[in-house]
Amino acid sequence: MTSDPTTAKPGSDVPRRATATLSDVARAAGVSKASASRALNPGSRHVSAELRARVREAARRLGYQPNSSARATTTGTTAMVVVLVSDISDPYNAEITHGVIERAGEAGLVATIAGTDHAIDDEVRAVRMMRSLRPSAMILTGTRSGSAVSRALLNEELERYTRERGRVVVAGDDELPFDTVVVPRRRGAAELVAALHELGYRSPAVILPDRDAVAAREWEAGVVEGARRLGLRFDYQVAIRVPTTRDGGYEGTARLLRDRPGDVDVVLAATDTMAVGAMSAIRDAGLRPGTDLGVAGFGDIEGTEDVTPSLTSVNLALVQAGAAAVECVLRDSTADRRMVELQARVVIRGTTPPRGADRS
Repeated sequence: MTSDPTTAKPGSDVPRRATATLSDVARAAGVSKASASRALNPGSRHVSAELRARVREAARRLGYQPNSSARATTTGTTAMVVVLVSDISDPYNAEITHGVIERAGEAGLVATIAGTDHAIDDEVRAVRMMRSLRPSAMILTGTRSGSAVSRALLNEELERYTRERGRVVVAGDDELPFDTVVVPRRRGAAELVAALHELGYRSPAVILPDRDAVAAREWEAGVVEGARRLGLRFDYQVAIRVPTTRDGGYEGTARLLRDRPGDVDVVLAATDTMAVGAMSAIRDAGLRPGTDLGVAGFGDIEGTEDVTPSLTSVNLALVQAGAAAVECVLRDSTADRRMVELQARVVIRGTTPPRGADRS
C-alpha cells in the first residue's frame, strides 16, 4: 500500500539520493507535494509561516535545489529578481540595491544586477535580454534620460514582460506606469530648507545636477517650494549646474565662491557626494565648512557622519525603498497601480550649526 504524503509523519525517513526531489521534501515535512511547492514558492501568499518554515527546513536538511527550468515551465518565471541600475558606483543606487538583495534573499529569491548607464536605450536592451531569463520581477532604480520615442519603447518592452507574468516595480522615481516605491525627494528637500531656516540660514545657494531627470527635478522643486514658503530669497544667478560627482560638487562650489554674493550662508548640493566635493572647495578657498559657510547634502549615504565636520543631509530610507520594492513583487498582482511613499528625515550635523553659535 502506498502511504498518503499528506498524512506522512514529519521528519520520517527519506532515502537519500544524489539529488533530492520535491517529493522527498514533501515526505520529510509531512505535507503533500503541492503544499511543499507552494511553501517553497516565494510568491505564494496563502501559506502559513509554520508550514513554510517546516518545508524550508526539510529542503535545507535534504539539500534540495529547485529546478529553475521546471519552475519556469510551471509558473512562467524563475525565482530571480533583476535590478536595473543606472550606475552601481553611485551610493544612492547601491543602497537601494542592497535593500533589494537583502529582502529578496529573505524571500527565497535571487537578485541579479544589470547596468544601464542612465540611458533609456540601454534599459530597453537590458529588458529585452533579461526577459529571456524569465525572472519573477524587474526592479528599475536610478535616473534615466532619452527621447520620447525611447521612453515609449521602454514602456512597450516592460508591458510585454508583464504579459509574460513578470512583475515590474520602479524604486525611486514616479515616472513609469508601474508599481512604484517613491523616494520622497521633493518633500525631503522642502523639509531640509525649513530645518535650515529654523537654524538661522536665510540665503541658500544651490549646486544643481546637469542631467535632466525626474530625481533632479524633484529635488530642485522641493528646494524652491521650501524657500518660497518661508519667504527666502532664491536667486538662480547663483544656481550652478554640474555633474553629480565629487568633482562636480567641487567645481560648482569653486565657481560659486569666485562669484558668490556676500550674503550666501549655506550651499545645498543635490547629492551627498557633491556636498563632499563642496566641502573640499570651501577649504581650498581658505574657508571652513560649517563655520564660514554651511553645507548640506541629500541622501544621507553611508559615511556622511564620518567626514569632518559631519555632513547635514536628508535620509531618504533608500535601503527600505529596495526592500519595499521586493514587497511589491511578493504581493498578489492587481490591476491598479500601487504607489508606496516613504518618509524623509532631515539629519542635522556639523556642517550646519545654528547661525549665531560660537564660530571661533
